[in-house]
Amino acid sequence: MITYDIFDDVFELRNMVDRFFDEVPSRNRKRDFPYVSIYEGNDELTIKAFAPGLKTEDVNVQLVDSSLIIQGEKKDDYANQPYIRKERLFGKFNKSIKLPYRVDPNRVSAEMKNGILVINLVRSEDTKPKRIEIN
Repeated sequence: MITYDIFDDVFELRNMVDRFFDEVPSRNRKRDFPYVSIYEGNDELTIKAFAPGLKTEDVNVQLVDSSLIIQGEKKDDYANQPYIRKERLFGKFNKSIKLPYRVDPNRVSAEMKNGILVINLVRSEDTKPKRIEIN
């Protein structure tokens, strides 16, 4: 005998809505910009943010608690000219990256070269694992 359970329909509806938002291309992709790669070495992190067309004065990088904030504005490069086709996005962006550990704010460096923002962060001494001697 097959029984009907309304919760099966509720869960199926939730899954359908989740699939819709996962599969449909977003009209607002500003939240994805800039794309980043994060590398971890010995007690240090390197974050590479791919930001073609941006200048250093267009970007603001901040360290807030255990997060790195990258924000700025990608300015339209065709002022007063109509587009035939426009696939690039312009406007303000704000990206927050949760860091895996606290970093030393005095040992942070950032450099922009060829549209790639490279940020180097060093792990804070008080968060490094310490070996405990057993007597």
